[in-house]
Amino acid sequence: MIDAWYETAFGPFYPLIYGHRDDAEASRCLEQLGRMVPLAEPLLDLGCGEGRHLEQLAERGAAVGLDLSAPLLARARGRKESRLNLVRGDMRRLPLADASLGTVLSLFTAFGYFDDAAANAQPVGEVARVLRPGGHWCLDYFDADRVRNELAGTKPAVRRRDAGPLVVAEERTYDDLRRKVCKMVTLAPRTGHVDEAAAWGCPRKGLRYVEEVMVFSLEELDNMARAAGLHRVAAAGSYDGDPLGAGDRWLLAYRRSDTA
Repeated sequence: MIDAWYETAFGPFYPLIYGHRDDAEASRCLEQLGRMVPLAEPLLDLGCGEGRHLEQLAERGAAVGLDLSAPLLARARGRKESRLNLVRGDMRRLPLADASLGTVLSLFTAFGYFDDAAANAQPVGEVARVLRPGGHWCLDYFDADRVRNELAGTKPAVRRRDAGPLVVAEERTYDDLRRKVCKMVTLAPRTGHVDEAAAWGCPRKGLRYVEEVMVFSLEELDNMARAAGLHRVAAAGSYDGDPLGAGDRWLLAYRRSDTA
């Protein structure tokens, strides 16, 4: 059985590749979401990765992080000497009680990883299940209109850069038939850094894999949420609070109906 792309992509090297997405950016995201809706406790960081958002959420109150990646959870545990509340699990089957949370956050596009709309609706249903009435789901998703327009009908956008001991090559395309943004990632040790790269999970021969995220319209996201009993109550187009369409992100806040 072939592993899903995210089982490789969210490996120990992931923090190096996305090292430019740092704690300061996480703070901007959370501050903007907090201006949009109350971030009520208990909070769940769904797809918490190495914990850059969760660490800040934990400083505000009761928070738990859930992720499927064992290497990233190990790094999250190292942030505060294992004081972060962390759970390994699948976002399609949350190991949490009904109506047990005040806020669920899906940050830095921790959504759209599965093969079709029905599969991606499963975590939305789970979010609605674990939220108490009046609770919020906060979704930080790329501006799908902007991404589709940038990539559709063009040559692959190729970027090559160094990230610590790694050389990273990324080739982004838009698959119109499957409605996915695809990023072919090639990792290789930098010259003279083979052992250091291996410590980050990149072998001497390198790695090659594809990241795939489904591209949903705003209407589709709203309809998916509505079908689960969640209704959009606030939105922004960036971490700085720009209107939708004026930035590079969609920050969307959905509220669970007051009646279960």
